[in-house]
Amino acid sequence: MAIYMINGGVGKHIAFTALIDKLAEKGDVQMMTAYPDVFRHHPKVKASYSHEEPGLYDRVPRDTDIVFREPYYSPFVFAKTHLLHEWAKLLGIEYEGELPQWHSCKKWYREAKEVIKKIPKKKFILVQFGGGQSPYDVNQPRIFIPQGQRRAYPLNMAQDFINQFTEAHPDIAVVNYSMVNEEYSHLGGCCVLNTAYWLYPELLKASMGFVGIDSSLQHMAAGVGVSGVVIWGATGPEQFGYSIHGNISNTTNHHMRPLCVRFGDNKNADGSMWVDRDILSTAVPVDKLMEVTDAMLDMKLNKEEAKGIAEDDCDCDDDCGENCKCKGA
Repeated sequence: MAIYMINGGVGKHIAFTALIDKLAEKGDVQMMTAYPDVFRHHPKVKASYSHEEPGLYDRVPRDTDIVFREPYYSPFVFAKTHLLHEWAKLLGIEYEGELPQWHSCKKWYREAKEVIKKIPKKKFILVQFGGGQSPYDVNQPRIFIPQGQRRAYPLNMAQDFINQFTEAHPDIAVVNYSMVNEEYSHLGGCCVLNTAYWLYPELLKASMGFVGIDSSLQHMAAGVGVSGVVIWGATGPEQFGYSIHGNISNTTNHHMRPLCVRFGDNKNADGSMWVDRDILSTAVPVDKLMEVTDAMLDMKLNKEEAKGIAEDDCDCDDDCGENCKCKGA
């Protein structure tokens, strides 16, 4: 049996679920992570542990293989392959375009139904224009400094989009996925729910889709098979994206900040100087974003894709903790 360890944010954890079926062919899968809820109800994950769980290593059998492979410290940083392709190679499996998998339970389903009642209109979309914060920090009394500003959509353009969208679609509410202490949570014309991140996949199922950046919301949506619009800037869909979404960009020059910069060096691997691109100059124009969003909505309305929240097949009816009765737990 192996325990797979992951570092990083919620989106990276959800992306990893695309590899679990292949890993399960090699043996039982356990996870050790900062976000155990991402894997809690996956039918092929035998256990999901928190990094901070007291006495964790006393409970783990001594013959367990603890596996940690970090794709951010691999050739992936040169932006020539998808994150999951490189991650799979490091783990000794093959990635063949599998999408992430999000598995919920009845408890989360019931909680999501109550959250949906707070949305002022029956139809809604979700938006995420900034990211980089752990959702566990949502109630921390501090000013949030965005870690993902190079991926963010400019604040003024995000507000312009929301204004245009609500005027064009007065029957569709805009639900803002931002945390309450982020500057993007103050965008006007939105509904901010301030709820647990693990309920948002259920909200996505009931939505008309989403508009977001390269961050956790797009991975969640892929995990429940809900398409949306992803705005790309410093990163690109060939690195982190999925074909299920409408991926739009105002540049073809996508690349991650090389690892050398993470250690304080301001030069790229080839010796050239690293310069942060101005997000205003590379941002997708609002009118283009509106056009692609309208096309997404037309497609969903024509196909009647927004059919409301659907209950998962998990039989969990408790607190989804250590005594969870979920399939595979």
